[in-house]
Amino acid sequence: MNRSLVLCGLAMIAAACSEPAPEVEELVNEEPAEEEDVYAFTDDSTFEPIGPASEGDDQTSDIAAISDDGVVFRFVGPFEGGAALAAEDSFTSNLQPREITIRAQSVSAAGFDEVIPLYRDDVFAWQPEQKAALAAVIEEALPLLNQIDQHLPEEVLLVVTGDVVEGGLPHTRGNAIIFAGGGIPMPGPGDEDGRMLKRLFLHELHHVMSRANGDQHDAYYSLIGFEPCVLEEPEGLRAVRLTNPDAPTYRHYAPVAVPDADGVVPFLYAVSGFNPGEANSLRDVFAFGLLPVRYQDGVCTAAAEGPEGLLDVADVPGFGALIGQNTDYVIHPEETLADNFVLWATNEIEVPNPEIPEAVGMFWLRPGE
Repeated sequence: MNRSLVLCGLAMIAAACSEPAPEVEELVNEEPAEEEDVYAFTDDSTFEPIGPASEGDDQTSDIAAISDDGVVFRFVGPFEGGAALAAEDSFTSNLQPREITIRAQSVSAAGFDEVIPLYRDDVFAWQPEQKAALAAVIEEALPLLNQIDQHLPEEVLLVVTGDVVEGGLPHTRGNAIIFAGGGIPMPGPGDEDGRMLKRLFLHELHHVMSRANGDQHDAYYSLIGFEPCVLEEPEGLRAVRLTNPDAPTYRHYAPVAVPDADGVVPFLYAVSGFNPGEANSLRDVFAFGLLPVRYQDGVCTAAAEGPEGLLDVADVPGFGALIGQNTDYVIHPEETLADNFVLWATNEIEVPNPEIPEAVGMFWLRPGE
């Protein structure tokens, strides 16, 4: 396994959210009269309203930007943000018992319903300076967004949380971008132009867009050499799996040369469950390795029964050659492509494999279907 690689990739995202969080008491809106969800997933890409919004969440005055095709980028508060985090989707349906205990911070937690109250309580109200900074980034990106908005959902929700939600790691759910970690990277000394926030926004927006076009993943992931397969996950790996909200399933493998196998599947797992009295956030238990698999008739059969059989990236030189050397964030083809999307969107062409971000850009510039 190679824990340093996954932590390196996560750090590139998480470090962007190191702004200290204001006191929760100053951030959280008044509790709504009713705790019912206002949204439910209709699929993995978007929400459908199922009830009235809270008076504390104004749905019209907090628009950050609107693209030429009418895609709305909207700030939402604790009520709608909490509903987005509580919604059922392929992420929640794939969670395993061990990782649920970590997210719930309880050894006895048995389901995601025990995580929901913690996540709801961790959603903040946006502060004016945060909204201004993020709105400026989105406005600056609009010329690009106007070229690809045919692939975006009708609305992109913007949510800010503390360190409890997914260990403070930014991520997405449905059509919501979750700026976890207590805030957003504000422009300042050393980052006057807001580069960190721009890169973070674009990386997470990629996940929203990719999810909304999940039926294109076979073609899209092939840009970095991945091919479709259904992974038969052995119990020893399923039990320790750590589910990534941005890429909750394993449906593609990298056909590279490895002993007694036909390729590998990047695999994320937890080194332990929740242990009271120890550092147990998601940041503390991440581990990663390449799972060797045998491929036949669209099915990938694991050639390892547990994490001890996973391979280090350094021990599979063909893997880096296949997916390119532009990023260390290689825990899933979705994450590798997200970083290459950012390179294309920010015109960063001085990279080892510039052909990859160029291909990613061309993929998203195509007309909508």
